[in-house]
Amino acid sequence: MTTTLHSLDTAATGLALFDAAGLRPGARVLDVGCGRGSTTLTAARQVGGSGLVLGVDACLTMLEDARRRVAAAALRHVGFVHGDAQTQRFAPLRFDVIVIAGGLSVFADADAGVANLSHALLRGGTLALAAPNDHERVRAVVERAGLVDGDDATPGVVTATAIGPS
Repeated sequence: MTTTLHSLDTAATGLALFDAAGLRPGARVLDVGCGRGSTTLTAARQVGGSGLVLGVDACLTMLEDARRRVAAAALRHVGFVHGDAQTQRFAPLRFDVIVIAGGLSVFADADAGVANLSHALLRGGTLALAAPNDHERVRAVVERAGLVDGDDATPGVVTATAIGPS
C-alpha cells in the first residue's frame, strides 16, 4: 500500500484537510483533537443539518469553549466528547469521515490512536490527517492501522480509506 503525501505549510493544510476529506451533505464526521471547535464548525457547515459532527478532545476547557461557539452558531447537529481519541470507544457510532487537523501530535501513541480510529470508520470511510511534516512516520502509522491509500493527492494531507467490516 502507498499513501499519498506532500509537503505544505500548516495554515494551508487546515484548508486542504476538508477538500481531501470529501465532506458532503449528510455525512457523519468525527473531528479528532477538535480544541475550540474551529474545524468542527467548518465541518458542520459543510455537512449541513442532515449530517452529524462529533468533536473529541482531551482538554475540557477547550471543549467548553467549543460548546459555547456551537450554541452561538445554533448548530444542532454537532456534539462533543471529552476523551482521548486514542482510547475512546465510539461504537455504536460509525463515521463516514474522520478529520485530524493536528496530525499525529494529538496522540501520545500514534499507532494506538490511528488503529483505534480505524475501527470507528464505516467501510469505505475516509481518514483525512494533516501531515505537513514527518511524512515517512505518518505513512507507516496509517499503513500499520490497515487503512488503504485514498484517491486524493492533496498537499500536506494524508487520506486513507477503511476496508474493514461495515
